[in-house]
Amino acid sequence: MGTSPKSLSVIVPALNEEKNIRAACEGIVALAEQYLEDYEILVIDDASEDQTREVVRELAAKNPRILLFRNSENRGLGYNYWAGVSKARCQYTMMLPGDNEVISESLHDIFQRIGTSDIVICYSSNPAIRSRIRQFISILFTAALNTLFGLKIRYYNGPCVVRTDLSRRFWGMTNSFAYMAVLLVHLLKLGHTYQELPFRLQKRKYGRTNAFRFKNIIAVVKDVICLFWKIQIRNQLDVKQTWNYDNVLEIKEIRETPK
Repeated sequence: MGTSPKSLSVIVPALNEEKNIRAACEGIVALAEQYLEDYEILVIDDASEDQTREVVRELAAKNPRILLFRNSENRGLGYNYWAGVSKARCQYTMMLPGDNEVISESLHDIFQRIGTSDIVICYSSNPAIRSRIRQFISILFTAALNTLFGLKIRYYNGPCVVRTDLSRRFWGMTNSFAYMAVLLVHLLKLGHTYQELPFRLQKRKYGRTNAFRFKNIIAVVKDVICLFWKIQIRNQLDVKQTWNYDNVLEIKEIRETPK
């Protein structure tokens, strides 16, 4: 792991994002080169069936800080986050979607604050851009977590910046869409420092999200129930497991550093 406080590994999950991934990566590069001393972009192709990998290979040939990985089958956001954490070499880790939904220009303040706290919790400043049902579910989810765990957080599912060693401490606790919420609740209850900063969303230009499938919602509900039982009932906050980050994941690097 890097030693610079301005060192960031950006995980970019991508499933059939051939039309979005270039803009997503280029936006991250522009910000990283402006604000960071060291960075890497870990693109995790989640078994895409389009030209996503080819586009990323082209980008990686021009920028050796862009690394491409491939899942043998579709794994989902939670798995991809932990996969990226396991491969990250920088001091802080963040995940930004390959659909280019997050407006890169809105991340200036976030990138500037990296290294000033253990966690930067990011929340959308324009949630109305999403459907009403998605806004309702998001508000309900946030209110439920704050009530259950005695917290006052604006949003749990944003592209948060977390110290890599802290994420690894709770590596792989869930692969559901609640992965960041589960991690944040643990870290906040342990007293780690944080700040909340806004970011802006834009409607994806191509494709559609798979986040709100029924099976994903059920998995999140189960995770919240288990989290409440573990922390509020059993008072079990920490983990004792030591992980082998090099071998535990079925993920293969398919990019060679350009000579």
